[in-house]
Amino acid sequence: KQVLIPLEKEREKLENKIKAKETEFKQLERNIIALRSGKFVIRSGQSLIISEIISSSQEDIKSQIEEIIINANKYTYNIVKPKSKKVKNVLLLRKNHIEEIQNTILNDGGNWVINIKSVRNVLIGENFVYAFPELTENKIIVRKGEKITKIDFKQEDFNKKDFGDKVNFLLSSSLAEIKRRGSLVNEIKLRGDSIKELRDFLNKNDKTNFELEVVSLFNSKTAQPVIVELNVNYPES
Repeated sequence: KQVLIPLEKEREKLENKIKAKETEFKQLERNIIALRSGKFVIRSGQSLIISEIISSSQEDIKSQIEEIIINANKYTYNIVKPKSKKVKNVLLLRKNHIEEIQNTILNDGGNWVINIKSVRNVLIGENFVYAFPELTENKIIVRKGEKITKIDFKQEDFNKKDFGDKVNFLLSSSLAEIKRRGSLVNEIKLRGDSIKELRDFLNKNDKTNFELEVVSLFNSKTAQPVIVELNVNYPES
């Protein structure tokens, strides 16, 4: 009996580990099925709210952060529990993460952006959504009139059929550039009549060498939309 007692305990530990792994595997399997069928309503790393915060007193900073979390919870709850009318707390953030953000803003001063992101994929109907707050300096990413990116068009390789692809590539390059600078936006907004003006130009000047530039229409900070227009520029000969 003295010999069997430790063996029984070891077997019990092993069985518990096996059960835990089986549960983990089943959850992973459910997640894979949900991912393939598109049933996730919130993706891992998805932003639940992006909000500016201005540093002042400790109490004011705390109040602003609390308001941001409340709004993030409302947004999250409406996605996860769309049929429920009464909003409950589903968003879970670690207390020490919030305290670290408060201390950074208070000690460093200035303007900041809080980006609360989901830690994992979330299925509809889940009771809790684990999130993590990221703090980013709220700075100017692009200035009004700034040329973000450009592309050259030559007579010999110009093709109207490929022009749309080249414009999309140009806008994608501009988005990559502003993200490299720290912007949190996921798209660049193009001035409505910019494409029409460009088409009119191409209809009249299909044999002309030119540069196509993406130009910012406004000053845009970290969390603000970036609105641009397409400008045609003739390179110096």
